[in-house]
Amino acid sequence: MYKKRCNLDVRRSIFKSHSKKGQVTIFIIIGILLVLALTLVILVQMEIFKFGTDELAPPEEGKVGSFISTCIKDIGEDAIQQIGLQGGYVTVPDSLTNDAFLHLRISPFQVIPYWAVGSITNIPTLEDLKLRIDQHIVQNLKSCVFNSQAFQETYDLIEKSDITSDTELANDKVIFNVQWNVELREKSGSLVGEVLQHQAESPIKLKKTHLLATRIIEKELQNLKLEDITQDLIALEHPNVPISGVELSCSQKTWDVVKVKESLQGLLSHNIQQLKIKGTNFEAFPDELPYYTSHYIWDVGEDVDGKEIDVAFDYESTYPFTFGVTPLSGSKLKSSQLGGSGILSYLCVQNWKFTYDVEFPVRVRVRDETTGYNYNFAFTVHLIKNEPNRGTILARPTNTFETVTDETFCNTKEIPMTVRTYEFISNEEGVNFRNNLGDVALSYTCIKYKCDLGNSDYNFGGQGFSGLTTNFPYCVGGILRGTRDGYKEGWERVVTSTGKEIELNMIPLYQFPTAKITILKHELLDDGTFGPGIPLSTKESALVTLTYRKSSDPVNQPFHETQFVRSFDIDPKVVEENKFELLAKADFPYNVDITLIDEQKIMGGYEGTWNVPWAELQSAQEMVFHVFTKTTGDEEEMAGLIIAKEMTSKNVPKPELK
Repeated sequence: MYKKRCNLDVRRSIFKSHSKKGQVTIFIIIGILLVLALTLVILVQMEIFKFGTDELAPPEEGKVGSFISTCIKDIGEDAIQQIGLQGGYVTVPDSLTNDAFLHLRISPFQVIPYWAVGSITNIPTLEDLKLRIDQHIVQNLKSCVFNSQAFQETYDLIEKSDITSDTELANDKVIFNVQWNVELREKSGSLVGEVLQHQAESPIKLKKTHLLATRIIEKELQNLKLEDITQDLIALEHPNVPISGVELSCSQKTWDVVKVKESLQGLLSHNIQQLKIKGTNFEAFPDELPYYTSHYIWDVGEDVDGKEIDVAFDYESTYPFTFGVTPLSGSKLKSSQLGGSGILSYLCVQNWKFTYDVEFPVRVRVRDETTGYNYNFAFTVHLIKNEPNRGTILARPTNTFETVTDETFCNTKEIPMTVRTYEFISNEEGVNFRNNLGDVALSYTCIKYKCDLGNSDYNFGGQGFSGLTTNFPYCVGGILRGTRDGYKEGWERVVTSTGKEIELNMIPLYQFPTAKITILKHELLDDGTFGPGIPLSTKESALVTLTYRKSSDPVNQPFHETQFVRSFDIDPKVVEENKFELLAKADFPYNVDITLIDEQKIMGGYEGTWNVPWAELQSAQEMVFHVFTKTTGDEEEMAGLIIAKEMTSKNVPKPELK
């Protein structure tokens, strides 16, 4: 009995021992599983924060999102490139492309609208650029996505919302933010997924280049830097670009106006390229060129940080170039000559002073060296009467035109236009009429080419007007000119356009022989009266200038001016051939200015108003001018008389026609 109980207890003891061990093992396994589960949960949570939405999305949905983002980047960068090529425009408006005075045409397919032309500005803002990029993305994203065959065989892409774009112009990049809901469905119609928010980036520094470009144009408008450079180049007195001077010589100095123009264009083309912006990336000028260092490094602001930016200025001789210089004799610039007398009669003085009107465009390229992105803009430079002036260049008394004809260029004439030619007579006393005028030689000048168009007919084609219809070569800013003996040269700026009609007015002139002009001098006596008129001595010379000015004429730019020099040193044959040109077929009041010179000293003169009656002028056999003089050794007294020349001349006889 005892043994049995003992055996039973032993078995129970053994059973209990095994039972406890089993329970411990189960708890250990459960604990391990809990630890593993907790670890897995933590890892899953970490991966959720680690992976982007594309990685969590179904594979095909992520590919579609990436494809749309690629389209956005391509379209956005295309807009940025167009903005860089076209001065801030993705598409240049027709109002700018159709007006040659508002843009610089780089090629038949590319124009750069002027940010400043004269006093008119058209500078795009950063907001303008953003809106133009957004518009380009909205207009082109759909075609980029749906015209592609990507995913089309397996899935359907369904547009669920309109496209909205919100481009961000950051300092060092451009961020394209687009909201567009697109569903991806299987061909069976079951939904695979959808993408709503899209983003792409471009490393192009559009904001940085645009802000520097804006700073440059603002400083140009404020300081007229390019005008100052142009003025300096003219003032350098290049041998082929005269401005003023005196030379002891009996040989008259002459300059061909075409060569003057080409030389000035060459100076501008070379030197404008040297202009640099302080604070940007450029190669320093050599030490032996201190002038460039002091004049061609432009400080547009201390805050310019452009170490990765390069700025280049450019003018090419093929760009439009408006050029005028006065005084001009035909196609030549000539010095005025004053001769000596007596035993020193072989000594002569040549003197000259010319004024220039110049207008031309400059292209500026702001380049981001890190990406190779170029941002272009353009503006016009203006010099009037040798002075920086962003006003409008008006017609000068004498204008020039190219004499070089490029046969190849003129053979491209294919734009039909009609020119009507008139004789135009007008003064400020009520005369104002015009008549048909034929036999006017017409030519058309475009940049450096000149095409002869022929002469206008009196009754062209039996249509009752004088003119002609002919083909013109294409030109965005050419000059139509008309010439005829006995008339001032007429001109009109013409942009060629099929079917256009142009009216050209010709001003009639009357040529009075200088050989029939007499100058008499009157001695100013101590009692304030004048002695009788006597001819000039062989030692004396006189410069006579007649000027007719309308009330609307700009200062120093009269409607008509004519002059001649009376000197015994001038060859009589030259005197016999010279003509004094006055306005014809109406009465005109002239301001008369005469300077009397005796061996290079001013000894008197005349200043006053003279109304020239047309009826007397056309029948006159002699023209007589009167000047005052005074024999005195007191230079201050003579200087006072000359300064008050108009007042001194009041009691001197007025000019006469006989």
